[in-house]
Amino acid sequence: MKRNRALGRFLCGVALTGLALMVARDRPVEAHKAVTSPYTYNEHVFPILRDRCGRCHTDGGVAPMSLLVYTGKNGGAVAWAQSMREMLTAGAMPPWYLDPTGPAVQKMQMLTSRELDVLLTWASGGTPEGDPSRRPSSPPAASPDWTLGQPDLVIPMPQAHTVPASTSEESVEFLLPTHTKETKWVKAADLRAGTTTTVRRAIIGLENGVVLAVWEPGEDRTAAPGGTAFRLPADARVRLQIFYRKPWQTEGREQQDLSSVGLYFTDEPLSGTAIDTFAIEAPKAEVGVARHFGGTMPMAGRILAVWPQLDAAYESLEASALSASGKRIPLLKLFAARPEWPRRYWLADSVELPAGAKIEVTGVPADPDRGPLQKTTSGTLRIAFNFTPKPSL
Repeated sequence: MKRNRALGRFLCGVALTGLALMVARDRPVEAHKAVTSPYTYNEHVFPILRDRCGRCHTDGGVAPMSLLVYTGKNGGAVAWAQSMREMLTAGAMPPWYLDPTGPAVQKMQMLTSRELDVLLTWASGGTPEGDPSRRPSSPPAASPDWTLGQPDLVIPMPQAHTVPASTSEESVEFLLPTHTKETKWVKAADLRAGTTTTVRRAIIGLENGVVLAVWEPGEDRTAAPGGTAFRLPADARVRLQIFYRKPWQTEGREQQDLSSVGLYFTDEPLSGTAIDTFAIEAPKAEVGVARHFGGTMPMAGRILAVWPQLDAAYESLEASALSASGKRIPLLKLFAARPEWPRRYWLADSVELPAGAKIEVTGVPADPDRGPLQKTTSGTLRIAFNFTPKPSL
């Protein structure tokens, strides 16, 4: 049942990198099958791929191939149909692993049952193209524009960063001065990637301070809930961590990036609505062993968001709080999560907890030999929580 639910997630993400590996290994193409699908690419499949995948899987996007053409220079949707089917049925795609039976979050992006049926039926049933005249208009090409509109403050990197020809992926940190003359309050942060095909993820925060945004390509940015904001001290510096990964098309070639951070300001929040952060970290454990760890709420307040930072792929990961009466309050529930794509989940409904409330986390590691694109890292399993402290009376 859980795996069937997991099939309902096909966010357009950066995650089809693994498919590129299949091409690199000269995987044989599946022989032509008889057409049994009542759905065609132009009439039924393209609108789904356009709406769900168009920001990344387009020419110039972060994904290594466009799915917005039936056939193209990197294959097009028909060439990737078999791999698309495998990734969907394995629950390995996309990098959105929120279990729909857990707490609701803002801006959930999931396929409907019908959309999933259309994609799988088409991919398995001969991938018919259909009548081109029945294909809706295409969206514009991938754009680096700000998803929340023009920011109040744009901070470019001081100089372009070069990813050497010999490097396939790397993580680099930059400190960007804000030059603000007074305290500001930030409701959202965004990144405009300079090289959209290579910038795979970014963490935007303050130097030695709170994380303002966890950026993923293709996603709409989420502003802090109404009335809450992050404090930006005068003349603070922004810490920008960018994760670069080249698609196969640019392997062995030097790449340059000049990205910019955008900050969106708001009014000073009322007492009790300035956002703070605390985290709990798992003790070291053997690879493949179930993880059970916990912590306590540092002070009374409302949990607004949860940000898991994973050290391996997990079959499931759950975080919950215990009320004074012993009632378990769910905070996060992930399914088949992988470490490559940690994101911050803004809860649809904040959770109010007293000081000292216990928080428990349980992680069940995934089998590294089962399913495509499993990956283990050497990082630390850590769960961060954004919260607003309850004002003292």
